[in-house]
Amino acid sequence: MGNLTNEENWAARERLRMIEVLLWWRGWIRRGDLIQCFGISAAQASGDLQRFLELNRTGVIYQPNRKRYEAGDAFTCKLHRPSIAEAVTLVLGQAPGHAVLTMRSEPGPVAADDLVDVLSLPQRTVNDRAARLIVMAILRKEAVDVKYLSINSSSRKMRTLVPRALAWDGSRWHARCWDQEHSEWRDYVLGRMEECRWSKAKLGEIPEDIDWNTFIILKLKPNASLGKDAKAALKMDYGMTSDTRELRVRKAMLKYYRHNLGLSAEAGSNESWAPYFQVVSEKKES
Repeated sequence: MGNLTNEENWAARERLRMIEVLLWWRGWIRRGDLIQCFGISAAQASGDLQRFLELNRTGVIYQPNRKRYEAGDAFTCKLHRPSIAEAVTLVLGQAPGHAVLTMRSEPGPVAADDLVDVLSLPQRTVNDRAARLIVMAILRKEAVDVKYLSINSSSRKMRTLVPRALAWDGSRWHARCWDQEHSEWRDYVLGRMEECRWSKAKLGEIPEDIDWNTFIILKLKPNASLGKDAKAALKMDYGMTSDTRELRVRKAMLKYYRHNLGLSAEAGSNESWAPYFQVVSEKKES
């Protein structure tokens, strides 16, 4: 069989990666899978499979009675790191909003929602024009006037801001900005910007955003109130190879990490409302 595959080519690499993904998650692949997915010829699909066998000689076995290649016990991924998202979109079903090729285990097709369900939370909306100007202002290091709706103060007013960066807190986008009125660095939720325009305000010298530029080493451990098996489960869940886990966090983002991980406000605290992790130490990176 002639080798028609040049792995230096981007499209060829993607086809080889698809072979590996299906062998890892589904356990087998046929030539027709590549033909259906990439619209290539039978000869090209055969060449791709032959090239993959050369890259993974001991991990793939051809089963003539099933007319397919199957992953053996020695199969390992050499072209990519497996992701559960691959299994969800390519093997088990279709991710919301994404058209994907459905390749399932035999004998036949199954409705996607029979095998996978996804928690669909209300989406945070963003004013596209406001977001565009914020991004441009970050690049230009210029000020903008933003009509901002605040939940905490229950107000709607214009603010002169100098955006410095964007930050994702796990559920929404913030703009890290110098607030001209309050003379301090603050976070502003993009979804609460009703209007945004270039500012004509005269600004003085803007100080360094120390909290953004400072990194904290946050050391965590399973909460002391958990039982032995619960701690073991938590360590396995988060891939912990020791009793503690260190996170390198921007000081400006620390509050969001605390919120998402359910951490108490004080280092070393063992509050009952922080059932999974507690903070061992919180130190500025040297």
